[in-house]
Amino acid sequence: MRCHSKRISLTWKVRKDIVKRRIKSDKWRVKLDLPSIDLHTHSVYSDGKNCIRDMIRQAETNGLDAVAITDHYHKIGNLSQYVNEIKEEAENFSIRVLVGVEIHPIEDFTLPVVGKRTHGIDLILADPLGEASSHLNQLDKERILEYFAKMYKSICENPEVDIIAHPFNLGRFEEIRSFSDIDSWLLEHIIKEARKGGKFLEVMSGMSWWYPRSRVDLFTREYSAFIKEALDGGVKFSIGSDAHCVHGVGNISWSRKVLWEAGATRNDIINVELY
Repeated sequence: MRCHSKRISLTWKVRKDIVKRRIKSDKWRVKLDLPSIDLHTHSVYSDGKNCIRDMIRQAETNGLDAVAITDHYHKIGNLSQYVNEIKEEAENFSIRVLVGVEIHPIEDFTLPVVGKRTHGIDLILADPLGEASSHLNQLDKERILEYFAKMYKSICENPEVDIIAHPFNLGRFEEIRSFSDIDSWLLEHIIKEARKGGKFLEVMSGMSWWYPRSRVDLFTREYSAFIKEALDGGVKFSIGSDAHCVHGVGNISWSRKVLWEAGATRNDIINVELY
């Protein structure tokens, strides 16, 4: 009986320690002064699994303040139909809905011209990865980083682009195993160019997917340090899930945690009321 009681006591002590650690690690949720927005989602118009209506419906169900549908521009097909459908569906919901697209380089350092104002598009996200970057795995790390320095400069100088999508999503290149493999000069470069070009850096909740060889806790600390450096450098941010189905819409807890740990407030985040 004594042994049994002792085991129960030890087990309870361990459980109390776990609970304390969880409470301590979750304090950021209580203190948060950040908007609940998801400005990076995909529908069946590109490679998403659900229709626009269902994506918006799930965003409102999850209590978001705003959502943007941002399908891959090169896969949309009929752009006018896409824009009109988002705007029509938005009328059936109380949540704020933004029309967006995500663009990719069509050749080295060149982005497609969308015609943002002509088509009534609110947001354009730019991903540095595309068919033009498919050859990079053959290069050494320095040449890969040099390529992306030029690519990010091109993105930041593009007048149509609002948001740099999942910056430094480079961890699936063989030469880049962890976030610390990205040299500090490139981190400083994107901060400088984003500030100069007035671009928002997206903090995307699924960033750890891009670094499968790095521990999640280590990657989170390293990425939070970069976001803190960007914040100190005068850069503002966007929040997104990169959801490709309804189950991912509003999955922004990691983004908000990273921003909170960096010291960001509501004033440091994109104001959707301006779009």
